[in-house]
Amino acid sequence: MILEGKVPNVLIVDDDVDLLEGQKLFLEDHGFTVITAISMKEGIEALDHFKPDIIIADLMMEHYDSGFVFCKKVKDNPAMSMVPIIMQTAAPKEIGFTFDPSNPKQKQWIKVDEVLTKPVPLEHLLGKIHKYLGEV
Repeated sequence: MILEGKVPNVLIVDDDVDLLEGQKLFLEDHGFTVITAISMKEGIEALDHFKPDIIIADLMMEHYDSGFVFCKKVKDNPAMSMVPIIMQTAAPKEIGFTFDPSNPKQKQWIKVDEVLTKPVPLEHLLGKIHKYLGEV
């Protein structure tokens, strides 16, 4: 998805307020319009008035699987199904839970395009965003 002449919109959904603010400021400094949400519910509500070009979502928010539920709701919406989603989570480090969205069986249920393990270096996140927006 090449966004020629358009400022890309990013939605970040994460319950870590410090992470949200840091990523928001960093991405805004790199020319993105960023909206943040601190819960799955807030993220869904944001989609009523904000059309993101890419979404960054945490896995564990209100519940251990809130990120998966959020991503499924997004991908099940025909108007949003093509929006890339990057999930960022500490689950692989904290509980040893890993998943691979490049595996077709796993992609069916996790509904994300990429999974990054927290803490995600900001430059690495920026590179992934550019990759999914076709700006590489």
